[in-house]
Amino acid sequence: MSPLQSFIIASFLFAILAFSSPLSPPSRTSYPIINELTFRQQVARAVSSIQAAYPGAQLHRIECTSTRGPLRTPLDLVDVRLFFANPSRTPGRQAILLSSQPGALAWGQWGRPQYLPDPRPGAERPLGDVLTSDIVQVVQRMRQAGQQGAFRAVDVVKEEGMTEVWWQFQMSSRNKGWVWVGDESGRVMVEGNDEMTETGDTS
Repeated sequence: MSPLQSFIIASFLFAILAFSSPLSPPSRTSYPIINELTFRQQVARAVSSIQAAYPGAQLHRIECTSTRGPLRTPLDLVDVRLFFANPSRTPGRQAILLSSQPGALAWGQWGRPQYLPDPRPGAERPLGDVLTSDIVQVVQRMRQAGQQGAFRAVDVVKEEGMTEVWWQFQMSSRNKGWVWVGDESGRVMVEGNDEMTETGDTS
C-alpha cells in the first residue's frame, strides 16, 4: 500500500469517528454570566445612574434579602433595595427607591426607580458613592471571626453617631439576632440578649 493510500484511509477513518462521537458540551462562555460584576461595583453603577437622573441624590441605606430562606453565601441575596435621599423640595419626591427586578437572578438587574412618600429618616447618614468592602469580603470577615451561622438578610447603614458604614446581618440563630461588620475597619460585633460584643480576629 502506497503512502498516499494509507493517508486517504486514515483520513476516512478519522472522519467516521468524529461524526459518530457524541457532541461535547458547550463551553461555559456560551451561558449567561451571573454576577459578572461584584456587589460593590453594581451598587456604585446604580448610584451613578440615579445621581445622573436626580442630581444631588445620596445613597442612605441598602437592604438585601432572599426568598430562599437562611443562607450561608451572599450570592443568593439578589433582592436588593437602594434608598436615596433626594434634595427635591416637592413633597413626595424627597426619597427614591431603586429595587431589583422581580425574579432577579443576579445583582444589577434593576427595575425602575420610584419615589417614596416619606423622606429618609434624619438619623440615617449617607453611605457614600462607593462602598469600601464587597459583600463577599464582609462575609469572609464574619466567618474568620467565628460567626459561621446562616443569615436571612443584610442591611448596610450608617446611623447618627456611627463612625463608619456597617453591614448588619440578620442571623437565623435565635441567640445571635444580628452580626455587625465594619465596612472600613472589618470589626465584627455580635448583638444578642440586648448586648453588643466584639468577637474574633479579622486580620
